[in-house]
Amino acid sequence: MRSVKNKYVYWMVGVFTVLTASACSGDPGFRFEAETIASDIEGAYLTKIADLNDDGRPDVILLSVRSSEVLWFENPTWTRHVLAADITPASVGAAVDEQDDAHFDGARRDGVKIVLLTGFHRDDYAQNIGALVFSDGASPVTVFAHEPAAHRAAFADIDGDGARELVVAPIAGPGDDAPIASLVATPLVLYRPPQPARHVITDALKGTVHGLSIIDWDGDGRDDILTAGFGGVWLHQSIGKTGGKASGDLSKLEWRSEQLTKGRRDDDPRQRGAGDIKTGMRADGTRFLATIESVHGGDVAVYEISPQGVWRRQVIDQDYRLAHGFAVADFNGDGGDEIIVGESRGAGGVFLYSSSGGGKDWRRITIDKDGMAAGGCEAADMTGDGRVDLVCAGFPTRNAKLYVNMTEVD
Repeated sequence: MRSVKNKYVYWMVGVFTVLTASACSGDPGFRFEAETIASDIEGAYLTKIADLNDDGRPDVILLSVRSSEVLWFENPTWTRHVLAADITPASVGAAVDEQDDAHFDGARRDGVKIVLLTGFHRDDYAQNIGALVFSDGASPVTVFAHEPAAHRAAFADIDGDGARELVVAPIAGPGDDAPIASLVATPLVLYRPPQPARHVITDALKGTVHGLSIIDWDGDGRDDILTAGFGGVWLHQSIGKTGGKASGDLSKLEWRSEQLTKGRRDDDPRQRGAGDIKTGMRADGTRFLATIESVHGGDVAVYEISPQGVWRRQVIDQDYRLAHGFAVADFNGDGGDEIIVGESRGAGGVFLYSSSGGGKDWRRITIDKDGMAAGGCEAADMTGDGRVDLVCAGFPTRNAKLYVNMTEVD
């Protein structure tokens, strides 16, 4: 995958639509130009961003829950390539690691490492085999393990040794044939691909788990894990030792799991909790949590920590039929993060939330009002101009778009 060497050209081809936000007086003037990456992808579901051809430009990986192929699109022409074929029947998640690192055996592993979560049956959950497919662009693509109902995955340096492990979050526990409404215990597991060894972080999350986020929560040099599901938002931290940088024995890790928030409250346990979790920063350096509540829910909430250490919930919107596309990033360069939420039903829409007044006043700003039913969104600098752009994929709208950030950056 890492063979094409081209000069980085800071331009994007295609027809652009200028999208200017002017939600209310004093609006910061967020502006985006939309470009279509693809418009014929049945079941377009999620995007991942990585420089697959080593030309210095981030490319777009597009997953579909209706296709046996995983595609990638080359920046800036959006030439289509096949990343993986014969994925039966589809891939529902992926994890990407671009970091060149020293692995536990002392060897160097260069190139983009990708894990695809495949064997996904959208219409028959009982058949979800959760095949974990590994590729590093050099060795043959391999299925190294199976994790039933695998739905979210991310690379993270769990033990602080400089190498990244693979965190896999199934959507439900084993044997459940309706995972989006599951009430059985759900595991959270760890791998070091392409090794098949499975390490359990916890096997007792309560019901459906839909959100996964990685952050060094306490600044100790180890990545920590946030999950979101019917049981709320949980923080998972490794507290054991792996026997030193050379050995990397994940079986020696001990884990501590702590519930940060219960999320949405409801008499129906299938309407409780949170469906996704992101962390953001204020301009003053304080952290906030952003959630979609509950799983496939319609609420967008922000949590601020009180002086007593309690995460206080503020619902900033309740208008969504099915909020799914989700990202947090600083789009105007003021040091504070904004929130992106996509409506994944009907004609859809992509919306940005900007805060003022110490974070209490969140304004909803339209980025795309129709033609993008965003099931997945990712924020990254796609043009090399130092501004954070946005890439989204739409399931009902069968497309992927790049939203080039034209906002005046502070």
